[in-house]
Amino acid sequence: MAAPDLTAEQAEPEVVDLLLPEVARFMARDVDGAAIDREGLIPPAVREAAGRLGLFGMTIPGAYGGAGLSLGAASRVVAEMARVDRSVAIMVGLHCGLGTRGLVELGNPALKSRWLPRLASGATIASFAATEANAGSDLMAIRTTGRATEHGLRIEGEKSYVTNGGFAGLFTVLARTPGLGGARAHSLVCIPADTPGIVLGREEDKLGIRGSSTVTVTFDGAVVPLDHVLGTPGKGLEHAYEILTWGRTLMSAGCVGTARGALDAARAHVAARRQFGRAVGEFGATRAHVAWMAARTHAMQAMVSSVAELHAAGSSIEIESAMAKVFCSDGAFEVCDRSLQLHGALGFLEETGVARMLRDCRITRIFEGANDVLLVRVGAGVLGGKGTFDVRCVPELSDVAERLEGAERTLRHEARAMAERLGVEAIRHQVALQRLARALIALRAAAAVLERASGESLPTARYTAELLLEEARSWLDRLWWADRDEAAAREMTDRMAAP
Repeated sequence: MAAPDLTAEQAEPEVVDLLLPEVARFMARDVDGAAIDREGLIPPAVREAAGRLGLFGMTIPGAYGGAGLSLGAASRVVAEMARVDRSVAIMVGLHCGLGTRGLVELGNPALKSRWLPRLASGATIASFAATEANAGSDLMAIRTTGRATEHGLRIEGEKSYVTNGGFAGLFTVLARTPGLGGARAHSLVCIPADTPGIVLGREEDKLGIRGSSTVTVTFDGAVVPLDHVLGTPGKGLEHAYEILTWGRTLMSAGCVGTARGALDAARAHVAARRQFGRAVGEFGATRAHVAWMAARTHAMQAMVSSVAELHAAGSSIEIESAMAKVFCSDGAFEVCDRSLQLHGALGFLEETGVARMLRDCRITRIFEGANDVLLVRVGAGVLGGKGTFDVRCVPELSDVAERLEGAERTLRHEARAMAERLGVEAIRHQVALQRLARALIALRAAAAVLERASGESLPTARYTAELLLEEARSWLDRLWWADRDEAAAREMTDRMAAP
């Protein structure tokens, strides 16, 4: 009896399973992370090899020469790349997420036909330009402007920290467009890099991801046809926030890969390194470090999978992708830091690669929405009742699930009490909002772990969920002192500013 034909969705996991070993071989054969870091650039040969492997077309529909992979499948590939080198993973992840998503979802047929095949092959690399010197996480404050003229849309302004900007062939730009959709309207605009009036700045000298191209892009009267506006004119902010959900999820996946690399390095080192007549890995304190690192990496992967599954089901992932971004970027940095600590003095040397991992993942707590800002937004959402969830797991973990649900009820109770006590002023209490958010994120991570636990993963899931419950309880306990701590900080900084 012949096997039934599989749908594209059903076949996708098998496709990714076949692709991942090829990605691992490409990273091992063609990517020298230390050299990329030292020289501050990704060689064109690496970009060409990635293009031949089809990495730039992962999320572009098959009709345009891509693989049409889902967010979850692309996340697995980006994580595999980030185990070896974060600069290369960011180049590909940015292209497949922020760089091309607007065109895939919102572009008109002519734009798609012109650009998507080139973007899928890697002949053209995509970039996304939203951040400005005075408008980081606050996209409402951008000043780059597009004005309709008889020749098209004329773009004036300057974008900072543009990833892939040095070699991109196509930019997706967020600009104020007062003539399109209202006086305070914004639009997303697709701008080819060879458009007259585009000036590229020098490559930035960065702490980490030194091979990733990061430049300032100036638009000095660059004119594009009006049909280069993506989606609905005047709805650019809404479109940008939706695209950012892809970017943050793929970035979170990269953090998973970096954490795995750091964990693997630590496990190998503590097994081989001997002190006081024993392998370092036999000491209790070392085991505690390694267990925490493994648990956190496991939870990070569960969070990314959870977000991807929600997206595949057609649900909004605005809050969930922000929570995953905070959790995974914070977690990756801590895992890398602990790996460096376990390496001792060797970890401080560049030759081990651990220092580079630490430097490379530091930026992830800042770009695509600084974690401090995202925490306030998530906390405000908690006050509004957002981020609720149900816990589903196997019977063996039902006791942990019950405690998690109890902690979630406590969180909601505290949020309601805060809202009733402070009213509209609650949104100004940022320390409390951040602590609410961190408690919710820990609980959501625990739920993601429990939901995916089965078979041999049950002990790991229990250990990880217990750690996360303890973490959430700690943040809820500290919620009681948030107003006091914020007032003390205000008094301290006022004294520092006094003459």
